[in-house]
Formats: sequence, structure tokens, C-alpha cells
Amino acid sequence: MQDPRVLDTHELEPALANLRKARDAGLDEGADSADFREIDRVIAAFEDEIRKRSAE
Repeated sequence: MQDPRVLDTHELEPALANLRKARDAGLDEGADSADFREIDRVIAAFEDEIRKRSAE
């Protein structure tokens, strides 16, 4: 998974959107919620980084 700290600001939103689409697709396919711990962690990291940069 990508580290949001190394992406340019304009790259964060599209990358976050792709992560959310991947997560939603997995849920639609019936994957267990335990399978999503890592992607949820990465999504949270992207959201935190976006908030951090917005506050600057």
C-alpha cells in the first residue's frame, strides 16, 4: 500500500477514492470484515494526512 506521506497533495484524494472503491468492491463480493483491517488502516492514514495538510 502507498504511504500517504510520500504523495503530493493533489494525489491524495484520487488515491483515497481508489482505496474506498477497492474496499467497497470487496464488500460487494462478500469478503469478511476481518479482511479489511489493513485497508481500513490505510484509508484512515490517508484521511489523517489530508486533514493535516488542509490545516496547514
